[in-house]
Amino acid sequence: TMENVIKLLTQEFKANLDEAIATGAFKDVIAATKAAEDSGTFEVIISTADFDRSGESVDQAGWNLELYKMNPIVLWGYDYYSLPIGVCDSIEIVEGKLIAKGRFAPESANPFAQKVRRLYDAKIVRATSVGFIVSKMEGNTITQAELLEFSFVPVPANPYCTLS
Repeated sequence: TMENVIKLLTQEFKANLDEAIATGAFKDVIAATKAAEDSGTFEVIISTADFDRSGESVDQAGWNLELYKMNPIVLWGYDYYSLPIGVCDSIEIVEGKLIAKGRFAPESANPFAQKVRRLYDAKIVRATSVGFIVSKMEGNTITQAELLEFSFVPVPANPYCTLS
């Protein structure tokens, strides 16, 4: 069934992320980003209950954020094999939208992150998309999901995930 395919894909997705996160390079970028004082900040909507381009909706009350908060990485375009471009400092549901605030990695830790920051500051890169594991689905609505990461992207799956 489609639900079994989704489970297999998301398990593979999580395994790849866990493998990438275990590298020292990932940990070094996260530490440098947390220590940086002026590497740029962001505030974005990363999820809403609106139906996405795949015809699915995520019930915002069903997010499991516990493990994400232990390793709050931010990626570019779901690239699990490159260094993170930032770290999320706070994440919460506000008026039915999952809002994330955080910081971009400094130039010394990941020069590409500062390119993304400049595009974000210029309001050219405006969108995000979430990587997650579906825990429970009812029809086309994901009722429970574990957040793995979110990425800045040129085109999001959910067109309403942009600057907050």
